[in-house]
Amino acid sequence: MTNEEIQLLSDTVKVGFPILGTLLGGAIGALSTYFITRLNHKNENAKEALRKRHELILKAAGEIAEFEHLIGTYAFAISNHVQGLEGEIDMEAARQNLISQNQPLRRARMILKILNLKEAERHLEEYLEFTREVIAKGPKLKPERASELAKIVTRGPVLFYESLAPELSANDS
Repeated sequence: MTNEEIQLLSDTVKVGFPILGTLLGGAIGALSTYFITRLNHKNENAKEALRKRHELILKAAGEIAEFEHLIGTYAFAISNHVQGLEGEIDMEAARQNLISQNQPLRRARMILKILNLKEAERHLEEYLEFTREVIAKGPKLKPERASELAKIVTRGPVLFYESLAPELSANDS
């Protein structure tokens, strides 16, 4: 090999390696940026989905609390009526409010079904069995049973609310 050939080969190596390194570094940087951005996007989507789920769970709990107030008022009025106690609550007005404003219960049940919260649904249905008895029998309840149901109904669906609590805290990673 002549000096000129050696010089040409040397210049090619001196110029070629930095160019190859720059190209390879650019490709690696582009790929890593793509994958990191994709991962961040997935994480943001997961956080948004979790935030929406929490909002729906809280909305369902709020809807049940609204229904709980209506049925509690009616149960208390029924209990007072069948026991012959004077009450400040008009039993018929409480019944009409319950009948005309029961949409919160339906919305809450829909949310529970959409979110597939089976345990919460089960606890809510257990509570609703007591409310159905109050609604079905109303003023025909015996005083002891009316008093017992009023205590249960006005206390509210405690197990339902407790079953929602893990849903709000377990996924907060």
